[in-house]
Amino acid sequence: MPNQATPDDRVLVRIRGLTTVLNGKKVFDALDLDIPRGKVTAIMGPSGTGKTTLLKHITGQMYGDAGEVWVDGRDVPRLDREALYTLRERIGYLFQNSALLTDFDVFENVAFPLRQHTKLPEVLIRNIVLTKLQAVGLRGAAALMPSELSGGMARRVALARAIVFDPMLILYDEPFVGLDPIALNQVLKLIRTLNETLGITSVLVAHELEAIKQVADHIYLIANGKVVAQGDPKTIADDGSPWTRQFFGGEADGPVPFQYPAGDYAEALGFKRSRG
Repeated sequence: MPNQATPDDRVLVRIRGLTTVLNGKKVFDALDLDIPRGKVTAIMGPSGTGKTTLLKHITGQMYGDAGEVWVDGRDVPRLDREALYTLRERIGYLFQNSALLTDFDVFENVAFPLRQHTKLPEVLIRNIVLTKLQAVGLRGAAALMPSELSGGMARRVALARAIVFDPMLILYDEPFVGLDPIALNQVLKLIRTLNETLGITSVLVAHELEAIKQVADHIYLIANGKVVAQGDPKTIADDGSPWTRQFFGGEADGPVPFQYPAGDYAEALGFKRSRG
């Protein structure tokens, strides 16, 4: 099978039959999922269901045991090293903890990818970095160190770095964790504004439904290795599915069990069951 196909005008990321087994546990079980171009798509689900792992499949950091992952018409697992790196330069990634370099100031954190992967003249690097910082409202913070930033400011610096190459796709891994209401709304506004003004595609891994409702166009709920529900953010919680009822209602009992799979409890404690 060729590693490149004609890109679909409507779908940027196409996943078909993705099966991944890690440490004997099936994380994905023939997972099918499409990420439409130019939209904000949210990936939600209980902890440990592989949401961040899915992002790693999209960027080629991990490969499944079976199935296909296509990004912009490219078969990611079949790409050679050079082609994979070229693809990654078109994907921005916002890490859970922002992952700023603590020894670099804000300017140099945003400039880091440019210095590592290009030979652009200093004046052009400066203009690009200041443009991206202006886009996230932090041009005036260029000389600050990460230790001087609030959580919301650090997230916005990380976002400026994620868009430094003008990517076609941005992957957000838990972008709302630890943010106060003001910072949260600032990040939400940025995600939607950047998506619309830059014409990019955004994928959000998050748990906060109320925040997702404000920014996402579509939600996929993943559990047990599959998509168990999907739909409009404003109506998905009311679709009647036991999965959505438990996850969005925060119920302890439901399809997602409290107990992690284990052997017989009595035997684990050393007791022998009597035989009748």
